[in-house]
Amino acid sequence: MIYHWELSTGHQISVDNEGAQTVVTILHTSAGQQQRTSNSFTTGIWLIPPEMSMTPTGGILKVTTPSGESLIQIQGNSIQMQSSQGASQSTSTSSSSTATGIKPMQMGNMQMNMQPMSMKMGCMELNMDATASQKRFCTECGTPVKPTDKFCASCGHKLEL
Repeated sequence: MIYHWELSTGHQISVDNEGAQTVVTILHTSAGQQQRTSNSFTTGIWLIPPEMSMTPTGGILKVTTPSGESLIQIQGNSIQMQSSQGASQSTSTSSSSTATGIKPMQMGNMQMNMQPMSMKMGCMELNMDATASQKRFCTECGTPVKPTDKFCASCGHKLEL
């Protein structure tokens, strides 16, 4: 079950227990913008729902597991394990969305995904997928070219290898 708290207007915290992992996500929203930061900590399975204590600069999240209590400090976009008994930090991601379970972010004709990391805007596309085929374009006119081409078929520009 995911728990949510609102620290301030446009500043929300979500916490989930995925197996032995405690996943903390901060969401900042303002007019036309959205920023998401997420950290995952190995804490163990929760015995009781997490508790949030508000501070002047953010909050302290208390997670109770069979191995003890873990305190996670949230300050702005920062998420850190403050103190723990038997807890250790594992993976950490900071981005516009988290890799697991987050829908693509869409604004107008722009769309951003995390798995695989990609961005589309109009007819342009940036894909960070290592398995994606590598396309080449002419640096002068932007026309797609074949890897074996030495000159652009459209403008005649000499291509770099």
